[in-house]
Amino acid sequence: MRKFYSRTLSLAIAILCSAMAFAQVSVTASAGTPGPTSYTTLKSAFDAVNAGTHQGTVTISITGNTTETASAILNASGLGAANYAAVNIGTSGSFTVSASGAFALIDLNGADNVTINGNNTL
Repeated sequence: MRKFYSRTLSLAIAILCSAMAFAQVSVTASAGTPGPTSYTTLKSAFDAVNAGTHQGTVTISITGNTTETASAILNASGLGAANYAAVNIGTSGSFTVSASGAFALIDLNGADNVTINGNNTL
């Protein structure tokens, strides 16, 4: 029985670690879903903000290198379900966000109060 619990615990830890290994973007917010919530790309984090998942003051932290396969579009607050006061984007280390093609990496579609900070201070 002890061997069963040991294997079950080891499997649970392995699954948790593998899920965390693929999360390159972390989002916290003051309203909606406060998080932290993990995403694999900046685009998916922006999509969640655009859907109204994260609201109020939103902090997006790049926690690993990521390659975007499409533009990361952040809509203006009030457009659709997007409802935020400010969006702060930064890194939690020496990580990069790159594009895999010839398209705009970040598209601020009427978005105001957006800060992009590359000083590794988030």
